[in-house]
Amino acid sequence: MQEKEEFMEPTAYLQPAERITENSETEYTRSMRRQFPSFGIGCLIYSAFYAFCLYKNTSGITYPFFVIGTLCCFFFSMKKLGVPFKKDSVFYIAGITLLGISNCLTASLPILFMNKCGILLLSLILMLHTIYNDKAWNFPRYFTAIFQTIGSFFCCLISPFSDMVSYFDAQKQESPGKKSYFLPALIGIFIAIPLLFCMTLLLVGADAVFENMLFRLINTLNILEVIKILVVITVVFFSSYALLAALCRKDIKEKTEEKAGFDPVIAIVFTSLLSILYLVFSMVQILYLFIGNMKLPENYTYARYAREGFFQLLTVCVINLLLVLICLYLFRESKPLRAILAIICGCTFIMIFSSALRMIMYIDSYALTFLRLFVLWALAVIFLLMAGVTVFIFYRRFPLFLYGLAVVGVCYIALSFSHPDYLIARYNLENGADYDYLSRLSADAAPAILDPSVNPYLVSVEDMLEKTSVDEDGHFIYPDYHNDLYWMKIYYREMEDHTGSMGIRDFNFSLYRAGKYVK
Repeated sequence: MQEKEEFMEPTAYLQPAERITENSETEYTRSMRRQFPSFGIGCLIYSAFYAFCLYKNTSGITYPFFVIGTLCCFFFSMKKLGVPFKKDSVFYIAGITLLGISNCLTASLPILFMNKCGILLLSLILMLHTIYNDKAWNFPRYFTAIFQTIGSFFCCLISPFSDMVSYFDAQKQESPGKKSYFLPALIGIFIAIPLLFCMTLLLVGADAVFENMLFRLINTLNILEVIKILVVITVVFFSSYALLAALCRKDIKEKTEEKAGFDPVIAIVFTSLLSILYLVFSMVQILYLFIGNMKLPENYTYARYAREGFFQLLTVCVINLLLVLICLYLFRESKPLRAILAIICGCTFIMIFSSALRMIMYIDSYALTFLRLFVLWALAVIFLLMAGVTVFIFYRRFPLFLYGLAVVGVCYIALSFSHPDYLIARYNLENGADYDYLSRLSADAAPAILDPSVNPYLVSVEDMLEKTSVDEDGHFIYPDYHNDLYWMKIYYREMEDHTGSMGIRDFNFSLYRAGKYVK
């Protein structure tokens, strides 16, 4: 009997509830717990790396290094867990890296915001692609998986504590006689923190020299900043560990269940009515807008007609794209439905051209802004996405998700590297500038606004400053708020403030280029 017990599996000694818990865990979760020191210390180092790169520095030269470092940490963690590297992950890595590089090349706030959103989204997709077999996943499946991962992330925020306890329990069971000093040391640190705080207060009150020395040290170190950095490191540590733990759980079903879908007659009815409406509207666009030889309503000029309604048309185009996708995924296949959806796609192309033409005419009359440029970019992206959807209607094996991701990714990377603010400034200076708007652009626009060869109104920066009154503190005095020169001085002053305090860590190429014009 004794010999039998020696060869029994460890799980045989577990209680039923414990057995269920262990069996419900994945191999990756158990591996992560067994290697808690490696993952815990790794996440701690990554947190310090995050604080160094990004603390009060969201667009510096350290951003691409942070992105590359994050990718290296992730794949190192996957290697430790035994997850193989997939060759097609290179495309996701390239996209994330390029967006990281773009962050230190621009100072445009909208571009910086969208860069960070793009990095986050691509990173989540890369993680899911690495962990799961996602070949058969479509748009709804991927978005569901992303939200499931986010939900698991919040559930795993206490994983560092639970994994640490499990690790030390396992160490005790494996080596009953071996004493571990890590946990007692950690408890000692937690006890020491409040004791040190209380005793320091008492000693400060007891000795004036000690008090003076301590306050000098505090002023030198800037304790408030140190506390902020420690908070950032703590948050990033728990977040990074929780995200890895959430991925290791693998609680997302890899296989997509083939559902019967709804009766296509439902979709045929409402899409056919919509297609009739769209056909009539498309005919109107061809006759009135593209050809322009039809009689317009009374007191309505052709210019006014052409410049109105582009935002409404953009909204309709987005709705049509979503509508076609919903019909394809929710309803059973049907030849009449496919034909109607193809008609809707064709009408959407006409609407895209109509909206783009209206926007171009509007820009020609009222100058270029970031929003107007972004609308044109969005229309181009919708056109390419709708083209892919049209192919998917007739060829269901077409990799629509990967195609859509590639289209949005490539188009956005092209937009972020093009420096939209510079393009806007250049166009407006060549076509009657609104200096009020130009003065609110980022440092990306400096090569146009502060360059006499591009800005016809500016002879030189020195000439502009000579016409400027300065008060006792060295600040500009602007007598005329309606003068174009006033807005150029405003922009110059903004660039002077933003480019004068750059260091090595927060070095930004766009700000550096603007600083050359300021100097």
